[in-house]
Amino acid sequence: MQMPETGLSRLSASQAQQLVQSALITGLDEGLAVSAAAVDSSGHLLAFARADDAFLGSIDASIAKARTAVYFRRDTAAMQQALEQGKTAYLALADVLPLEGGVPLLVGGTLVGGLGISGAASAQDGVLARAIASLLNSLSGRTP
Repeated sequence: MQMPETGLSRLSASQAQQLVQSALITGLDEGLAVSAAAVDSSGHLLAFARADDAFLGSIDASIAKARTAVYFRRDTAAMQQALEQGKTAYLALADVLPLEGGVPLLVGGTLVGGLGISGAASAQDGVLARAIASLLNSLSGRTP
């Protein structure tokens, strides 16, 4: 996936598709059947893929995790930790899924989108999402 060195302000559909396909391949290599979604910086779906054996609930969950990461510009793992500590305010918000597996996609500090993974345990979803997000940053030649 080739990303420009300067001036990147958005995630293309092609780049998003490469991210979700990389997530599926990596997940399957680790024995995980997941769904992966990539959204743009406004939270609109750019790409989606689901492994053959991924459960159906993972479809909406992966999209919601990606959107949540964009809406709050943070890894959803932090939101899940807050929820586990009894901070339930996130549950009152529509279209927010405060479970690990959603990460903002940042290039040079610029939010270009979000990635959501669902289908494994939340911690595994998060590890996979962060690994794929770091792939975007390494391919773009920048750090988050």
